[in-house]
Amino acid sequence: MGKILTAIALGSLMLVVAACSSDTCRDSTNAVPVAAFYSSSTQGMITVDSLTVYGIGVPNDSAIIRNEAVSQVHLPLRGNAEVCRYVLHYEQRAISDPRLNDTLTVNYVPQLVFTSAECGVMYFYEITECGTTTHLIDSVAVVSADVSNVSAETLRIYFRTSDDGGDDNSGETEEQQ
Repeated sequence: MGKILTAIALGSLMLVVAACSSDTCRDSTNAVPVAAFYSSSTQGMITVDSLTVYGIGVPNDSAIIRNEAVSQVHLPLRGNAEVCRYVLHYEQRAISDPRLNDTLTVNYVPQLVFTSAECGVMYFYEITECGTTTHLIDSVAVVSADVSNVSAETLRIYFRTSDDGGDDNSGETEEQQ
């Protein structure tokens, strides 16, 4: 009986010690904007097939996604910069031409924030402006300018889809919104 009580007491002590451990950061330590994809004609969420997204001016391989069917993408920002640019390359055979690539530009203000004793500090961001080329993208809208460690839709990228009719006003200019 004494061994059972000792085992119970030892088990309880281990639970208390584990619960008091200060090296457990349960919060997400990444503040990353989420860009969701929508049809410009129906305003409904869409999946873009065979999409590759990579950063411009990032060392090494900067592919965020490679040839995937996705309805949203996480676009990491840098704490030591105030602008990030991303290339959206469409891998579908009929449109897999670098001349049709779209470039998304995100301007922002990085903010170093103390989150907690366990998690330390991290960067949050405030998006100040967003623009895009308009080859297959119609426009981009900022849903929430504040980017924190809560995963939420930040940007809406509106694509021209087959439901959009024949209006093809694609070009090289950036739309600022």
